[in-house]
Amino acid sequence: MMSAVVLGPASAQAQTVQELRLRWESTSGSAVAFVEGQPPPATFTTLERRRAAGTLMRHRSLDLASDQIVISGLNAAGVEIYRGVMADPRILRAEAPGPTGELAGRVLYRAATEFLVDLPDDPALTEVKLYHPRWTGTAFALDLIVSIQLP
Repeated sequence: MMSAVVLGPASAQAQTVQELRLRWESTSGSAVAFVEGQPPPATFTTLERRRAAGTLMRHRSLDLASDQIVISGLNAAGVEIYRGVMADPRILRAEAPGPTGELAGRVLYRAATEFLVDLPDDPALTEVKLYHPRWTGTAFALDLIVSIQLP
């Protein structure tokens, strides 16, 4: 589920949303990357952009976590008019017995995945940026993953 905060009056809640279908593929070449921390570099392909019925869920604040992706929608002037969060679509959680037989959890990243990003149906949106929240010990820093120009 994705949470969103609409930042500008131009992005008032509408009866339609934009769905951006993306393919996220690791450039490492492995089927599943076992990674501690930031996943390997990747390529992105925009597969589809379409309107869909519905509205974005609105929240007063966005709680960040390292297993999420932050979505930032910008207008032509580079001003952020939308911000949302969603679960990182690459993540697989696995549990397996360790050497002592005790179950241990692991976080795996899919090497390739397709997913939807919901955006306001706002013609002012010209760019979408995806960020990975990284905990610094005191606060989250946002590491840019990709910037996608919208036609």
